[in-house]
Amino acid sequence: MKRSKSAQFWEKVARRVIIPKGKNMTEVILAFRKAKGKKRYNLPLLLKIQNKVDDVISRDMQLFYMNVESESDKLIVYLHGGAYVDEILPLHWMMLDKITSGVDSTFIIPDYPLAPHADFKECYEKMTVFYQKVLEYYPDRQIILMGDSAGGGLAAGLALYFHEQGLKDPDKLILLSPWVDLVMDNPEIKDYIPVDPTLKYDELRVDADHWANGTDLKDPRLSPIYGDLSVLKDVTVFTGTHEFFYPDIVKFAKMCEEKDVKTRLYIGEGLDHVYPVFPIPEADEAIREICRIIEE
Repeated sequence: MKRSKSAQFWEKVARRVIIPKGKNMTEVILAFRKAKGKKRYNLPLLLKIQNKVDDVISRDMQLFYMNVESESDKLIVYLHGGAYVDEILPLHWMMLDKITSGVDSTFIIPDYPLAPHADFKECYEKMTVFYQKVLEYYPDRQIILMGDSAGGGLAAGLALYFHEQGLKDPDKLILLSPWVDLVMDNPEIKDYIPVDPTLKYDELRVDADHWANGTDLKDPRLSPIYGDLSVLKDVTVFTGTHEFFYPDIVKFAKMCEEKDVKTRLYIGEGLDHVYPVFPIPEADEAIREICRIIEE
C-alpha cells in the first residue's frame, strides 16, 4: 500500500529538522539538564486543542487529566515517549486531543520521572504508587495502559512489574512504536537505520544508559521483551517500517502471540516512528482503530 503524500512530506520535514547530536553532544546536553534541575511541566504555548486538560499534583508527580468527567467504565493511562529524557511534545497533545474526542473515557497522562534527574527505579516506584491509587479510586473501571516509543516500552514493563507485585493486571496495552529492547542488538536493525528519519542509534544508547543507571539493560523493567510476556492480557501494537525499532517490535508481538496473548499488530508500510502523532491520513486511520479498541 502506497503511503500518502502527507506522510512523504512529513518524513522529508523530519530529515531536515531533526539534526543528529551524536553521542558526545547528547552526554553534554543531559549533563546540562541535570545541573539545571527539573522544572514543572507547562503545556506548550499556542497549543490548539479542543479538549480541556486538568493539571494536578499528586504525591510529587504532575498528572494531566482529559475527559475527567467521563463516567465510562474505562480509564486510559497514557505514557509519553521521548527516549526517557524528553517531556511530552505538542504532537502528543494533538494526538491525544483526537483520541479523547473519539472516545468517552477518562485519560490520565503522568509526567513520570525522566533521566537525567531520575532513573527507571525511581520512576517505577512512583508509578507503582500512582497505579495503586488508580485502582483505589477507580475500582470498577477497566485499566488501559497506552504509550508511545519509550512510553510504550514503559507501559509494557510496568504491566509485567505490576503482575509480579500482585497488583491487578491492566486490561489492555496499546503501544505505539514501543521501545521494547534497550539493548538494540538485533542484527536486523542495521537494515532500518538508513531509512529512519527520527531515531538516532548512538543518542539512544546514551539515553538508555542514563535511564538504566548501571542496571543490566536486559532487565524486563528496562526491556520488556526479556520478561514473561505470558502474563499480559491484551496487546495492541502499531509500528512503521521506516523506524529501526521495527524488527524488535515485530519480534515482541510475535512473542506475545506465541504465549497465547491476544495480540494485534498494525504495520504502517513506509511510515515513520510513532506515525499516529503526525497530521497524515494514516494517523487518522490508526486513531480510529485505537478508539475502536478502547471501546470494544
